[in-house]
Amino acid sequence: MEKKKFWIFILVFGLTGALMVSPSVAKELLVFDRPLNILGYTSQEVGFSLSDKDRYDTEKGLQTTLTNLFVEADYKISNQFKFYGSTRLTGDWIFQVKHNDSSWHDKEFRKSKGNLNFDDKYWQILREAHVTWTPGKFFFRAGKQIITWGELLGLRVMDQINPLDSRRALGLNDIEFDYTPIPIWLLRSEFHPGISTKWLQDLAIEFVFNPNADDINDLGVPLGNDEGGIWAPNIRIPDPTAPLGEVRVGSAISNIDTPGHFNRKGYEYAFRVKGVVWDTMVTLNAFYGKENSPIVKFADPTNPFPVVRVLPEGQVILHPGFKGHYPRLRFFGLTASRDVPFLKAAFLGNIAPVFRVEGFYAYNNTFTDALSAPVFFNVFRKFDEVRVALNIDWKVKIPFLNPKAYFFVNPQVYYRGVGDLHGFKLERPRTGQDWFDTALTRVGKHNLTTTLYIDTIYLNAKLRPSFFWIHDWEFKSDYFLPQVMYDWSDNWRFTLGALIWTGKKLPGQENGTFKSNNGFELFKHKDQIFFRVTYRWS
Repeated sequence: MEKKKFWIFILVFGLTGALMVSPSVAKELLVFDRPLNILGYTSQEVGFSLSDKDRYDTEKGLQTTLTNLFVEADYKISNQFKFYGSTRLTGDWIFQVKHNDSSWHDKEFRKSKGNLNFDDKYWQILREAHVTWTPGKFFFRAGKQIITWGELLGLRVMDQINPLDSRRALGLNDIEFDYTPIPIWLLRSEFHPGISTKWLQDLAIEFVFNPNADDINDLGVPLGNDEGGIWAPNIRIPDPTAPLGEVRVGSAISNIDTPGHFNRKGYEYAFRVKGVVWDTMVTLNAFYGKENSPIVKFADPTNPFPVVRVLPEGQVILHPGFKGHYPRLRFFGLTASRDVPFLKAAFLGNIAPVFRVEGFYAYNNTFTDALSAPVFFNVFRKFDEVRVALNIDWKVKIPFLNPKAYFFVNPQVYYRGVGDLHGFKLERPRTGQDWFDTALTRVGKHNLTTTLYIDTIYLNAKLRPSFFWIHDWEFKSDYFLPQVMYDWSDNWRFTLGALIWTGKKLPGQENGTFKSNNGFELFKHKDQIFFRVTYRWS
């Protein structure tokens, strides 16, 4: 079966590659006297570990060989009807390259082949497929699609409709959310009443319905090398009685209750009003649905690790037993963005910055104390929460670094407060327990994350260096993504970059709790340098 799957992917890649370079594809086509546009790209990426030691949670040397092939097409059926479709093939050939590698086998990375080798489910191959109908003041779109409510770079608050695929590199190298959102079957409608006053323009009302056709949820990084591969979090529990002084958490044995296809428990409803109010782009948002990631607790608190294995190299692997469900997510929120002309400065290039803010208040979200000690009273608990992000887009001149082009500078502050709202304060009972979101991310009462993105262009916009940084103030950890893109021509692009994680050992590392097993500290051995070649056609 594995060989058959491998050769099917080879055949599809080959046929699509041949089609890609065909002259008939590289231009607009006419079908029944209507334009059919076909665009796409193919890319090959290789990643090399920057780890200076042979560690259990990473692979030295070559560790990824990721191939992507993306094709999209839009066809204007009539003046009111338009079809759009896209497909993507993704495969990481590292499992074939490392097939006979003893280190790859000993660390159990080979067992993650079913999860990371080829994205072969239909909904992974078929990205989007939808029809748009625009009669008069109305807009209707039905089909497999992505709906974007957030506008920020790096971390977004409002994008809660589509699930995310963060299995590889935690999805953090997709700064502009180009490929981590998973398209799902949705019905979207808009009404533009045409109201225009001195203070209000471009008013529109939007409604979205998710029938939960495929019951697709977030694809996060699984626990354990045998499921998460080289990206699995390095969760350790100090234990002086273990052969190597600690035990590691492997893949989970999970029993997750899902709503099921076309089940009303999985239905989601989203509503938005948007317009320009006194020169400010404003949206009011409401959402009633479910979380895209499950909330879990130990299936049997008296035996939280029902399976224990000892590998030939001496590592003790614990496999936790979880049970859980996808809880309700209900929120009201808003977004706003506007230019701030009075902040224009001649010495910075005389361009006004754009301020953006988005946030929501969620009611009765579900949390767990699954990883608190002791686990015998493992429970779910509901708290309200607030999520807010403030973002600034600013093009500034720094002549001594780049005399010909602007720098794009984008700092962001992301705040998440968890607790019940009393007056204007978030409060929650002092139980002495730690509360977790999806059982793995410990959340405090106040959680602060900041990001910074900077880029500029050289050589007539052919060379674009950029830098992205995330700092987690709760866990004192960081993520860095420096990279350089070079457009050799309209078709060829070369990218060189690095993924770097840092983190500190927090209190709790020495006493056998999970408190330190959070933040980017879990991934600090996974630093990687990567090189990507992309061929684009249109």
